[in-house]
Amino acid sequence: MQRRLILALAVMMLALTLDSRRVQAQPLQEEEPMNACVSALASQLRTRLRAADYPETARKADAQGTVWLLLTCNSQGTFEGGWVERSSGSELLDESALRAMERAFPVGASAPAECHLGHGFSVSLPLVYRLRTPPSKP
Repeated sequence: MQRRLILALAVMMLALTLDSRRVQAQPLQEEEPMNACVSALASQLRTRLRAADYPETARKADAQGTVWLLLTCNSQGTFEGGWVERSSGSELLDESALRAMERAFPVGASAPAECHLGHGFSVSLPLVYRLRTPPSKP
């Protein structure tokens, strides 16, 4: 069971990936700073994930899916809030992802330096919950 939890957490952390299509059109000169910001936000979320972010109840029910989180930041580089943009289909996973996002990006906290762009923005980040069973030994 503990091995499955460790694998599930590892997969959840590794599966937090960026989908560059989700960053809406920016003028060409601003693409690079925005990409750096999105990378910094994904890294911040990834480093703050804990084993409890994949609820035991969800693991026991074999609940899996991707939760798309929408995060907003104002022109001063301060987090304004976030919500579940697209559900995983599991209320347990959606609620857990929202708690993880709120812990990683508290309202009123300053965003990473890469996100101080001089304008407000919203960005979508996926949090993938996937269970993997350990390989069987021959």
